[in-house]
Amino acid sequence: MKLRIFIISITVLLLSVYACGSKKKELNEKYGLEEKKKKKKKHKPTVAEIFAENITAPELDYLVTRLADSTMEGRETGKRGGKKAAKYIWDYFVEHQLTFPKELDGYFQKYTASQNDKPTVVLETDVKAYEFGEDFISFFPHDKIDINTNEVIFAGYGIEDPKYNDYAYQDVKNKVVLVVGGEPRDEFGNFIISHEVDPYTGRTLRSVWSTDPIKGYILRRNAAMKHGAMAMLYYEPYYHDYFWENFRKHFTKKKMEVSVQKDSVYDFFVNKEIFADITGYDNPEDIKYTKKTRKYSVPLHISYQNKNDVIEGINTVGIIEGEEGSEEYIIIISHYDGQGKHDGKIYPSANDNASGVASSLEMLEAFKIAKDSGYVPKRNLVFMNFSGKEQSNIGVRFYMDHPVVPLDQTVAVIELHKLGRIRNMDSDDDLPEFYPLNISFNGFNKENFKKNLDNIQSYNDHITLKYKPLVEASEYTHFLREKVPVVYFYGTSNYGDYHKPTDTADSVSTDILEKRTRFIFQIIWEFAYQK
Repeated sequence: MKLRIFIISITVLLLSVYACGSKKKELNEKYGLEEKKKKKKKHKPTVAEIFAENITAPELDYLVTRLADSTMEGRETGKRGGKKAAKYIWDYFVEHQLTFPKELDGYFQKYTASQNDKPTVVLETDVKAYEFGEDFISFFPHDKIDINTNEVIFAGYGIEDPKYNDYAYQDVKNKVVLVVGGEPRDEFGNFIISHEVDPYTGRTLRSVWSTDPIKGYILRRNAAMKHGAMAMLYYEPYYHDYFWENFRKHFTKKKMEVSVQKDSVYDFFVNKEIFADITGYDNPEDIKYTKKTRKYSVPLHISYQNKNDVIEGINTVGIIEGEEGSEEYIIIISHYDGQGKHDGKIYPSANDNASGVASSLEMLEAFKIAKDSGYVPKRNLVFMNFSGKEQSNIGVRFYMDHPVVPLDQTVAVIELHKLGRIRNMDSDDDLPEFYPLNISFNGFNKENFKKNLDNIQSYNDHITLKYKPLVEASEYTHFLREKVPVVYFYGTSNYGDYHKPTDTADSVSTDILEKRTRFIFQIIWEFAYQK
């Protein structure tokens, strides 16, 4: 009798084990995963693993729930909810005592943008009304403006440089300034600003003010804006065809266009006829350049009517500083904006991308704890949350034109995107044993990088890495174009709630998010603490 009971018990036990194994196999097949081999030897936790334990599911759940809350109204860029989300991240940076770049006044990098429809622009003097797109052009989108003045100040080359300054004796605040292309030379024909010398002639070469049409224009624009000019008219005969051709291309394809901050200078490229109308000269070289203020008494009317609403966007930037003297940076990026509120429905955008932001903030806290415990990173860690992802990547596009840490000193950019779900996930009760994590990278030694990743994966339970090719689809793309090494981590794009009102906080698995975030933290640790 006892023998029979024993045999029955063993049979039931074996059937149970078989059933569990079948269920596990079924789930792994459902999510397209491979069985993960058991570790053969006991693993001693690394320092990174120990600090990664500060990243917890309850805290991630709190962050995702807060960011996806209805009070955030879907976090649309430029709207009230988007600004509230930016302030929430600001407060988190303050709480954890992050520093901010010296170029910014706090943790916010503000910008404006609008659709690139042709605006209605008028520029006229007492001689003629000129045609926008033919006689004068403009690239940056602006708000409405109506300027009536009888005075235009000629500011020479519009250059502000330690070696030469056209604004040294000028008061251009709230005035219209006229500047020209080129740059100054001395009596021997040497360019004053440049340090580079032509090895054949022995003369100094042109500087960026005149060799690079885009940078020369931006530098002049920034100088005029710095000195409070209301509008800048720019006559550049050498690059005239270049700018006019780009203007025509500019409005061919509809997209969101990024500008500088709202209090920026209104700027227009003008042709030879407008330049002569204002100055009385056809050739800028005929004007005697002096450091004294030169004013032209010309009745001038400029009006600008943008056909689209101007979006006010905010990128957030906080830094955990590395060891003293460190000049290298690791940037952790995610986009915090969402789909917003439309037709009375809120799109919480919980997985896309409150999950990535929550992951970023939890890692921030873990790295701060490590630093406060004496583990100071060798490199600076920059936590950057972009807005405008859902509007043609306007946030990162603005950043690339106005970087607050040097791109050539950025060792790696790590992007976090949609980390809280997996394909076909029904609920937390229906999860596979191992969670897939998609990764794409470029700019590293492929063999060594993968070997390091696989090593870290070998002692991280529940993580299965899936290597994917890079695609032109996210913020990292813009860094890649500047030859900055990138790593892109993401969960899945293939889930039913993508860009729908049902992408709510309770649809995000914080267990998955915790495991993925801890794993990514260890990868970033290698970048931060190893040289």
